[in-house]
Parts: sequence; structure tokens; C-alpha cells
Amino acid sequence: MSTLSISESGEVRLTLRGAEENRILATVRRWPYWRRVALERDPANTERYLAVTLIADQAHETIVREILKRSFGLTFPLSGGSCELRPEPAPPVRRRGR
Repeated sequence: MSTLSISESGEVRLTLRGAEENRILATVRRWPYWRRVALERDPANTERYLAVTLIADQAHETIVREILKRSFGLTFPLSGGSCELRPEPAPPVRRRGR
């Protein structure tokens, strides 16, 4: 479940949990406006990550929301909150020409 929140200090925080959200991370991770990244590790297995939180200035909130809406269909409440990522669409069936 993806979570978007706005901190009291004016930062936008996008938290991604679970392997199904790797496609979001692959899309937004190289975005140049992220200030910091916070990683949450599994206490039982420190090689495994449970969550990734990307942090940007609140000035970039509109862009973050728009990317998530257009690319993944995620619409978060204005005050922040969580959204379920829809399953990835199946690839189109290709017919062979004769």
C-alpha cells in the first residue's frame, strides 16, 4: 500500500511497501527533487527492505501527485493517506499475421 503524507516541516513523503510497488519505485526513484530516502529494514533479515520512503519539498507535491495519478491511477486525499495499487494490466495479445 502506497502512502502519501505531508509532514509538519513541509515535506512530502511517499512510502512504498511491498514488491508490487517496485514498479512505482522504478519510475520515480531517479526524480531529481527527492531530498532524502529512508529505508525500513526487516529486523529478522537486514538484507531485506520492508519499505522505502522518498522525501521531497512540499513545493513538488503537485508534481508527485500528478505522476502517481497519471502513471498508476493513484489518487490520494488532499490531507494525505494510503492507496492500493491496482494490478499491472496484462500485456495485449498479439496475433500473428499470415
